[in-house]
Amino acid sequence: MSDINNPNLDSDIKFEGEETLDPSLSGKSSTDGVYPNAVLNIVRDTASVFQLKRKWERIPPLLDLTPPFQRELVWTTKQKCELIESILMGIPLPAFYMREDSNGVYIVVDGKQRLSALFDFIDGKFKLDNLSILRDKDKCYFNDLTPIEQNKIEDYSLNVNVIKSPTEDRVTFDLFDRVNRSGTKLNNQEMRNALYQGTSTKLIDELAKIEPFLNATEKSLPKKHMKDRYFVLRFIAFYMWQEQLSIDIETGEKLEYKSNVEDFLGKTMRYLNTLPSNYYIIGQIKEVFRCVMKRATEVILPLGGFRLPEEDGKQRRPLNMAFFESLSYLLVKTFDKSDEYIASIYLELLEDKDYISTLTYSVDSTPQIQKRYKIIRKYI
Repeated sequence: MSDINNPNLDSDIKFEGEETLDPSLSGKSSTDGVYPNAVLNIVRDTASVFQLKRKWERIPPLLDLTPPFQRELVWTTKQKCELIESILMGIPLPAFYMREDSNGVYIVVDGKQRLSALFDFIDGKFKLDNLSILRDKDKCYFNDLTPIEQNKIEDYSLNVNVIKSPTEDRVTFDLFDRVNRSGTKLNNQEMRNALYQGTSTKLIDELAKIEPFLNATEKSLPKKHMKDRYFVLRFIAFYMWQEQLSIDIETGEKLEYKSNVEDFLGKTMRYLNTLPSNYYIIGQIKEVFRCVMKRATEVILPLGGFRLPEEDGKQRRPLNMAFFESLSYLLVKTFDKSDEYIASIYLELLEDKDYISTLTYSVDSTPQIQKRYKIIRKYI
């Protein structure tokens, strides 16, 4: 059970509910999620370096090496040279993992640094140096190698595992976490942002930068690891769900929430990506979000903002994720009410033990979600 008051969790959290971003922890807050009946559709294939490079160079590219999240670690020239040396020696490389999106584009999940090094070497962007075994190849660029050696690199066969539909997002994230544990760890929002590029990511990025949102959240959500975008996405997803604006593109039916927040958020982004950027729903979300954040700054922030009350003798608490998304929805639906009315509801909610429990325990389980919004709707 997910408990944001658990003392074993990292004490340096930036918001309450942050554990839901961790691929190794997400999904453990409820018992009615994806597992154990999840579908994992992985196609095992092989491709040469030349074939993958050709996919990458196409316009538009069919291989995405630069999903929009920043990796903190970049390979050194020494690591790149060791990779090329290994291939020239015929040493097998670990498998690559990719996710195929709805347009047939392969998004590199594990292997970006290796592929980047191979493509850069072929393009003459660095030379081999300080090799430990093939020392006669020191100072060689790709064009300095013999034709046989060049072919050995371009024709080198890579083992590629391609994740395809209908693999659930939560299963995909768990797989990403497992294959990336030895490298730069990505959270669920960073992976979502890489998988679902389009109208949704542009909208989320735009809203995360507006001044009313920064003010309402007290500029306390770091851009690093996209924690600010996670708040924005949750607002959009639960707002659209409550207003019955979301469509499950796999079934054509209204999107339902089934205790699988990763699947729910992913499907929301996928639906948004089917809409043009000038579609009325996109404009509606922008306007609603801006107005709500401005109202929250003016009315809610002086009373404590999106933080739960301090406990005796303890430091000021971080922002609460579930409080943010549910209270923001309440502000949407009571926009015509007076500031005094909003303030009175806010203080009343903080005294409601049932409501507070939905913000602190198993926050993404179906019963807690339903209970939370049932309470909110009493004031609408």
